[in-house]
Amino acid sequence: MASRGGSSRGRRVTGASDPQQQRRDSGPQTDKGQARRAELLVAARRVFEDKGFVESRVADIVAEARVAQGTFYSYFDSKDAIFREVCEGVVEQMLIEVTTATAIEPGMTMLERIREGLRVYIDVYRKNAVMIALTEQVGTFTPEMRAMRLHVREAWLARLERAIKRQQAEGIADPTLDPYMIVQVLGAMADHTCYVWFSLGKPFEESEVLDALTTVWARTIGVEDSTAWKPAGGAPQA
Repeated sequence: MASRGGSSRGRRVTGASDPQQQRRDSGPQTDKGQARRAELLVAARRVFEDKGFVESRVADIVAEARVAQGTFYSYFDSKDAIFREVCEGVVEQMLIEVTTATAIEPGMTMLERIREGLRVYIDVYRKNAVMIALTEQVGTFTPEMRAMRLHVREAWLARLERAIKRQQAEGIADPTLDPYMIVQVLGAMADHTCYVWFSLGKPFEESEVLDALTTVWARTIGVEDSTAWKPAGGAPQA
């Protein structure tokens, strides 16, 4: 008889009962169920950060969470599924932290605002560097994982694209730029610099990284060369 418990190595469980599948699809309906699911996500992140994705097992996650293996399968159908949710949760929390921690004071120049945003991004990336590196690694495994990696990346880029469009409308950034492609390039620059720094261990000095990123970012969007696209009156060209 086929096991309904599934493999501890994360293969998909077969034959889930209807209530169990409904709970997976719609999420727990009680406070206790929501708390238990959240505990599993916290435990899974600790396990993934400690063991890596490949070596982590569902058995490790349930042991860390101190629950039965059947409890895990009430909420997630595989190791892959909980990993995707952990990654998405990390990105959502990073977005919140970047937004709330970026201190834009009255009178700050645009260069100062760009530098402050990048400073906060570096701080938040540093705290989540292990999970970000795992996301990069796992994103090469399957089409589903590649889609997940692109999805979490797009959450960042959508925020940056809105900011560039707003700056263009305000006459701060070059209106001839394509916001979509600009954030693809600038986002990759900041992201990979942090990856080389925190995950590969390149010994950068933080102020030098901030100086370089700020300079490239500002020059790319036209902050330091606004006379090239602004008429004498100061308003951006149509």
